[in-house]
Amino acid sequence: MKRKARGVKAGAKAARAPKAVRRSARPVKSAKGGDLEKTLALIRARPGIRPSEINRLLKREESDGLRNTLIKRGLIRKVKDGSAMRYYPA
Repeated sequence: MKRKARGVKAGAKAARAPKAVRRSARPVKSAKGGDLEKTLALIRARPGIRPSEINRLLKREESDGLRNTLIKRGLIRKVKDGSAMRYYPA
């Protein structure tokens, strides 16, 4: 079985593309069938929802990535309530 060539030289560092410029308003879309929109809609409909409830309603095992993306985009905020974490629309 032949090996595929991996660039100019083995071990040579590849040139990195410049970082993309952040846009101020990003659309809330996902390649995973609209899970970001569903998560945002759940949090807007039920302010103070806990992660376990989000997971149960979305029928997912975990939604960390979705929640973190929405937080980074400034669409939701998380608040610590005792030992629980709750999510609210921003």
